[in-house]
Amino acid sequence: MITFIQMPSVPFDWMVQRPQQIMTKLARHGYKVYYFTSKGANGIIQREPNLNIVSGNYNPQDIKTEGSVILWCSSPNQVLNVDKIYHDYVIYDVVDDASDEFITWQPYINKMLEKANIVFTTADKLYEKFRKLHPKVYLLNNAVDLDNFSLNKINKPKDLPTFKPIVGYVGAVASWMDWDTIDFITKKSRYNFVFVGPFYNGFKPPLIKSNIYYLGIKNYNELPYYINNFNCCIIPFKVNNMTNSCNPVKLYEYFSLGKPVVTTNMREINKFSNVCYIANNAVEFKDYIDKAVNEKSNEMVNRRIITARENSWDSRINNIKKILYNEFQVI
Repeated sequence: MITFIQMPSVPFDWMVQRPQQIMTKLARHGYKVYYFTSKGANGIIQREPNLNIVSGNYNPQDIKTEGSVILWCSSPNQVLNVDKIYHDYVIYDVVDDASDEFITWQPYINKMLEKANIVFTTADKLYEKFRKLHPKVYLLNNAVDLDNFSLNKINKPKDLPTFKPIVGYVGAVASWMDWDTIDFITKKSRYNFVFVGPFYNGFKPPLIKSNIYYLGIKNYNELPYYINNFNCCIIPFKVNNMTNSCNPVKLYEYFSLGKPVVTTNMREINKFSNVCYIANNAVEFKDYIDKAVNEKSNEMVNRRIITARENSWDSRINNIKKILYNEFQVI
């Protein structure tokens, strides 16, 4: 038996990302999970069988564990609290590169690597970097929750614009997006551009236009209804050290609904070049949006759905279980 403890990360109900996905799936695979968050009143709430949300300043020594205890750390600064919680093993899950917007993580990386028994990385570039720094490094890409991202969720949300095709984005509205490209593709366009997600860390988008709609953060279960009503999905990120180390969760979620995707040319995207449109500049991005909106290929839709099914969170959990057994002889 294993008890997993997710060190304080993003609030459980705020923008469901890799930490929430992995911990939820581990719980559904029968493991006891405690997900720590600084938000909420002090205490433990059982969200599902085996899945416990620990809020506020709850004393971690009071939780009831079973079997081996694994601390799961999703950012290197969590090393500051590792010794405060009893554990048998530490996993460092490298979700982003400590550069650009995440440069403040850099001072903590070496200390985290000293504590970690295993390192998981989300992207090839991160794997290549960390395998030189730690003896036990594994590539574990992001994935999609196939149960939530269903083709059956087709009802059109009331706040979506009408009369024009929709080019849509789901995720944080942030400084790492390529706003020059977004400015270019939205000029004199026959499409509406919809951004579903929060303004990250107080970011204020520089573009206010009649064909740009910022709809804010939505409940996780609502996201498929938005994506299913997009004519085309986009990932308009800048290309830099941070984004070249990014394996976007949203890409798999778009694929699971068969949607054509136009994206900037980040390293991780290239492995999916047969099922999406990769633009090298703003002009190409705009041209590819036209192609994507007018795409009529059922074969491409099916290929994207198959790609998503090959990259489910359940498949990632099975990989984690195999690795933990091989390394620690625990299951």
